[in-house]
Amino acid sequence: MAVSDMKSILFAFVIIMFAFSERKSQFLQDKSFLEENILNFFFPKDPGLIKVRKINKIEGVTDIRILDFIGLVEQYGYPAEEHNVTTEDGYNLKIHRISGSLSDNERKKEIVFMQHGFLASSHCWILQGPDKDLDQGYDIWIGNMRGNTYCRSHVNMTTYERKFWQYSFHEVGTRDLPAMFNYIFNYTKQKDLYYIGHSMGTTSLFTLLSMKPEYNTKIKMAICLAPVVVNIKETSTFNVFNLSPVIKEVLEKREIYDLFPQSLATVTIARTLCNYNAMTQFICITILFLLFGSDPAQLNTILLPKIFAHFPAGGSLHTFDHYYQNFHAGDFRSYDYGITENYERYKQKIPPSYDVEKITAPIILFYAANDVLATEKNTLELSKRLPNVLLIEKVPYKFFNHIDFLWAIDAKTLLYDHILELIRKFNAKQNIRNKSTQ
Repeated sequence: MAVSDMKSILFAFVIIMFAFSERKSQFLQDKSFLEENILNFFFPKDPGLIKVRKINKIEGVTDIRILDFIGLVEQYGYPAEEHNVTTEDGYNLKIHRISGSLSDNERKKEIVFMQHGFLASSHCWILQGPDKDLDQGYDIWIGNMRGNTYCRSHVNMTTYERKFWQYSFHEVGTRDLPAMFNYIFNYTKQKDLYYIGHSMGTTSLFTLLSMKPEYNTKIKMAICLAPVVVNIKETSTFNVFNLSPVIKEVLEKREIYDLFPQSLATVTIARTLCNYNAMTQFICITILFLLFGSDPAQLNTILLPKIFAHFPAGGSLHTFDHYYQNFHAGDFRSYDYGITENYERYKQKIPPSYDVEKITAPIILFYAANDVLATEKNTLELSKRLPNVLLIEKVPYKFFNHIDFLWAIDAKTLLYDHILELIRKFNAKQNIRNKSTQ
């Protein structure tokens, strides 16, 4: 299974490189040309991308420009803001805000904080427009993790340094989330928030709440979509993180630590090969389905160029490897630096596991039957270990996959209407506790 999947992905990359190569004859004759140019193409030192608030198509330069978060939101008539935060270890982050209609600003609204997953950005929540309706009566704040397209800055390091990229969901959870939360609380004069996280957005939250339990009281309720927390070792399905040893060896040999940044190259691919009218769109669909699970009925192929133009948005190789270690060990635990450094950092041979029993904040878990990353077995096991699970629920559609939580055609009716209902019930102090797996 894994071999055939990997061959399909490599075949897709070969076609992409051939399509964009100006030296096709050399491409066919020189084997090293393929490897080097794939790496240079997908892992550029300089992303070369220009973000703007508005695009004037008459200028004829839209091929090197892309709308930023505020531009994406304001095109639908919503006001948006960008806020700057610096973590205690010096990473400069950007938080985005959708505060609703201007007339609502006079009254204080409940805060809903949304956190994206691995290799994503704040854009992932808004690519389909205002279909999630989460702006209705809520003050929406959307985080960005260090290393993504908005957070490639540090007070005394550059992205060219290996040290900049030596972080994983552990640092995002223990450094990024507290910095963003504290800023929001100070800015709004409120003391708690609703949290909606997807994928690594859940891993980071569980890391925070287990390592810094004092933040449990700041989370009114956490709604965790496709929670990637490994408690059981599974080998029955293909998992992209299993490729980590090979990818790590190839990239580190070339001093590449930045994984799939949003770049001029990725945007160009998205707008050409992934276009609805392009014969090559099947390549983009194949890659998505191999990595996240197949669900043709819920994939909006017209939206596909937009998805690939904004995702992936960058992350660290170190994070990828940390997930691999957890999946390989079947345990939710800190990064394994090897015996010597483990003793220096943890005072023990094996990295310590995160103590999820310290997570006392109210938790809701949503999972999908066709999710190859956040599997049903691991989610059910997680629910047994968390002390305050209000609800665990399978999305009522058997082909729902890992990215359907963000971009499924029917995500609103299958998921987000229900999320809004749960928040309203919690606010009204109505009972929603029901550990049912449907």
